Amino acid sequence: MDETSTDASGLLHAVAHGDPEAIDRWFRAEHPQVYRLCAGFLADAAEAEDIAQDAMLKLLDTLPRWDRRRPWRSWRNTLVLNLCRDRLRRAASRAGAESAAAPLCLPSALPSPEEAAQAAEVRALLLGALAALSPREREAFVLHDLEGADAAETALALGIGESSVRSLLSLARRRLRTLLGPHLAPSGGADA
Repeated sequence: MDETSTDASGLLHAVAHGDPEAIDRWFRAEHPQVYRLCAGFLADAAEAEDIAQDAMLKLLDTLPRWDRRRPWRSWRNTLVLNLCRDRLRRAASRAGAESAAAPLCLPSALPSPEEAAQAAEVRALLLGALAALSPREREAFVLHDLEGADAAETALALGIGESSVRSLLSLARRRLRTLLGPHLAPSGGADA
């Protein structure tokens, strides 16, 4: 949802006041972004689907308390991040209750089995690489590089300074290059 448009502000106002049509439009606009955040923060597609639903309900419930002086995207991202952190803490305390590498579940809407297999492989590589990052590196990378938040917005969401964001991004990118580099290098050619 484009928070700069006056339509977005009106939509959020209607959602906060319980307009069913506005809630439906808002959910359709926000859910894909919330899911991407969850998948990035958790590095697990199955967990992301579950927590994204929880996050949407939490966003809807707390929307009347949103401080309109704070950008919507920043507020949403912080709320989703905190829910994901809580989920990770609970999973760690259950130690072994769930598998660390859940299989990816792709919807059957992909046009061909070959494309579905290729998409699953790419998604598994990305989620596996994200899982290898520290939680803070992963959070900074997802917010900044995948979701397009600037350093200041990322710092605000994570509760750290911008220089710390830059350091985390540098570490995350270096690790991801190391992990994903062999899979992305052209086969049979020299390194570029």
